[in-house]
Amino acid sequence: MKVKRLKHSKRVLSFYEKNFGFRKPYNILLDGTFCMAALKGKVDILVQVSKYLGGEIQILTTHCALRELFQLGPQVSGAHKILNKFKRHKCGHENAAVDAAECFKHMVEENNPQHYIIASQDVDLRKHLRACTGIPQLYLSSCTLYLESPSYESRGRAEEAFQNDDLLTTFEKETLKKLNGPEEKK
Repeated sequence: MKVKRLKHSKRVLSFYEKNFGFRKPYNILLDGTFCMAALKGKVDILVQVSKYLGGEIQILTTHCALRELFQLGPQVSGAHKILNKFKRHKCGHENAAVDAAECFKHMVEENNPQHYIIASQDVDLRKHLRACTGIPQLYLSSCTLYLESPSYESRGRAEEAFQNDDLLTTFEKETLKKLNGPEEKK
């Protein structure tokens, strides 16, 4: 694995840790398209993603993603078997049939409270998630894992929080005032 890609992944994860509260173990939300690409590229998802993200991970999927692969039939049975190995997270769609992309959109809406990293090859889903803040995306390109750089919306929100001093707690702000001393009026 290239050093440059590892540095990039550490930098991106550091951004999400500092600005959006991500922490280890990272929750990876996996769909069928990613499993199909991993199967074609002979990528061991658990080992490679863990090595690439440099730490503990928890790979999750949803009932909707499994149902979608099952409905596609025997041509994607290998991807279904791979996806079936991972822990299923309750998405709230157990009774109603929803495709995996809509399910994932529902899981990360309202600022991604569970801090999911979305692993998908679905172009439309990835395009939609880029418009949201605080959602890292993992994808495969020719058997190589990539963690997408933070979107403009995520960077903008982080910059906005920095400008508003939302990153500092009240205790830290009081400590800084004490250290700087009283400001003199001119």
